[in-house]
Amino acid sequence: MTRTLKGLLIAVTLGAVVVLVLRARKSRDAVSIAGPEGEPGPRPAELPPVVPHVSVRERAMAPAREIEPVRDSVREVGSAPSGATVASGSAIAPGAAVASTSVGRDAGAAGATPQRADVPLPFAPVGLASSAPAALARHEPVRPAETEAAPPDPAPRRRRRGVRSPAGVGLLAFAVIAAGVGGTFAYRNMSHDDAQNVAATGVDPSAEPVATAGQPKAAPQKFTKVGTKSGGTLNRMTVTGRQSAVTADVWVWLPPGYDTPTNQGRNYPVLVAQSSLPGVESNSFTDDSSAFLSKLAAGIESGTVPPYIVVAPELMPYSKQDVEAGLTTAKDTECSDIPKGPKMATFHNEDVREAVLTTYRASADRASWALIGDGSGGLCAVKYALQYPQYYASAVSLSGRTTLKSALWGGDSAAKTANDPVRLLDARPDVTIMLSGHSGTTGSEFAAKAKAPTTVKAVAGAGGTSTDITRQLPDALTFLGRNTRNPAA
Repeated sequence: MTRTLKGLLIAVTLGAVVVLVLRARKSRDAVSIAGPEGEPGPRPAELPPVVPHVSVRERAMAPAREIEPVRDSVREVGSAPSGATVASGSAIAPGAAVASTSVGRDAGAAGATPQRADVPLPFAPVGLASSAPAALARHEPVRPAETEAAPPDPAPRRRRRGVRSPAGVGLLAFAVIAAGVGGTFAYRNMSHDDAQNVAATGVDPSAEPVATAGQPKAAPQKFTKVGTKSGGTLNRMTVTGRQSAVTADVWVWLPPGYDTPTNQGRNYPVLVAQSSLPGVESNSFTDDSSAFLSKLAAGIESGTVPPYIVVAPELMPYSKQDVEAGLTTAKDTECSDIPKGPKMATFHNEDVREAVLTTYRASADRASWALIGDGSGGLCAVKYALQYPQYYASAVSLSGRTTLKSALWGGDSAAKTANDPVRLLDARPDVTIMLSGHSGTTGSEFAAKAKAPTTVKAVAGAGGTSTDITRQLPDALTFLGRNTRNPAA
């Protein structure tokens, strides 16, 4: 998983936490009118008593004591002459019944004393002049006066529980745990030493290699199979650097078992081998002069050395004619970007690395990349480890020097100082270096200037000859094996 995806995982989990917290705050604000828990809410306003509606018929059936005034009025009406009307001043209670006048007439005709009507009339006779309300005269029920009622109290709503509910607490806890686990997972591959190197160099050594801004990612390189050597396969490809504009050959040795079906999903560590002079159209590590590949294959088989992919580029981008003319020493680039000259440092560490990663199953982890150099190539190995610690974790120099002396520097002292291995020690990169077969005190003096986390081991020796290089290889390979991470282990 790339660091971008890891950062995205953290962002998503933290975003979930923020959303849950905002929702919880909104839920707490959405409380009902019942007030805080444990306190009674405001009492609803008391309404006036509701007066029940009473119809005229119901009033007619009321007890006699409620219509006594009406009966008195009826008595007077019954004793009046036939066809007479009730005086306008006679009072009839509103809504009271009036007795029919026919009762009095029938009684008079029979010679009996007129009796008071016991049955109240539900309404006043049409022919009577009465002071009763107009509603009674129209046979309409008298309705009580309407009283303006207060609006009904809304039903109390239940408080929203927010994150205090078991589900809310569980979701919030899950989001917090996910954020912590995501952050731990995102940085599990960055060791304490790598973090120190980031602080010292400003470069993240565990970052995946990316193409330069504005440039597309390089396509896999075409290569030619040279043959089989020491149980592995030797290929050659011509690389034209996108950043350096240098064109040179690169030999790639694939370890035994690389092409077997069971290893198709496996990534391999890388050992970059810098040749001795002249290093033009050849590389001293891939020819038979030092028996390097055979000793490496033996170490891989015994398990003391990881199964390296060996990358062996040309040392300088010159022609065979320059070599024959003896110009290689005078035109030695010392593995640097020479002002107004070849950019060999960019070619070896940017363009070649990109070509290898896009063409072969090579690990991109800087802890799985190492350097080894012979003679002038030994200077390159030490210099590149100090100058590009984001790409390498260890290096071995076989009888190489640690100083710059090429005539190509001319009077550009600033550029020369910037590439001086002694000055590069001041940055204190997190790399481990072995100076094997150095002469005199040059190696020990260089090692004494290294400050942690940089580590330099100096081993004195005769140095220089192919026989001595062969003798140094076992210890050199063991040193590299101890300081290289095998991604398949």
